[in-house]
Amino acid sequence: MTLRRLMRAGLPLVVASLFVSACTDSEDGTAEPQGGSDTPSVTSGPSATTSSPADGNGSSLADLDPCTLLDTSDVHRYGNHKEAEHRTVGTARACVWFPLRESGSEKIPTIATLIRENAGADDVNDIGQGVQRTQANGRDIAQAAGPGTCVIAIGVTATSRVDVQVTGIEADDACTVANELAVIVEPTVPRG
Repeated sequence: MTLRRLMRAGLPLVVASLFVSACTDSEDGTAEPQGGSDTPSVTSGPSATTSSPADGNGSSLADLDPCTLLDTSDVHRYGNHKEAEHRTVGTARACVWFPLRESGSEKIPTIATLIRENAGADDVNDIGQGVQRTQANGRDIAQAAGPGTCVIAIGVTATSRVDVQVTGIEADDACTVANELAVIVEPTVPRG
């Protein structure tokens, strides 16, 4: 089933119906960060300029800039954010949009896209609420949620993927945002 068909069928999210229980307490698990912390704050690089995404069918993952996977307008749907920043998170190349909060009580997520060239969708770790796996649009997809975070992994090959990560809000809300953004990101991701 294609992502578009899922959306036309009344499902607002890329994998919402496929992961209905992904952000519930129905599955036990132990949080195991992959390759260290998945929180996008390891090393800082120059600020990124967001541009139009590349055609996912014709580009190489090695050449893909994680900051081209989402437009600023996509991110601003979820609150005001700073300019995109290139980061390195473990071995992943990442782009992070940090929230601009006027007060500490605002619930604005941190949004990140991560390119992992050494781990596929099957390698997604449980971060507290289990890992849900499925296929959509001919790709392996995995979703992992934990306290204040949700990751949607879009498989490229058995050993590479692109993650959409949302942190800083409740896991259920983070999964909703991650799913909505994964619908935008998936068509731009190369196929292995």
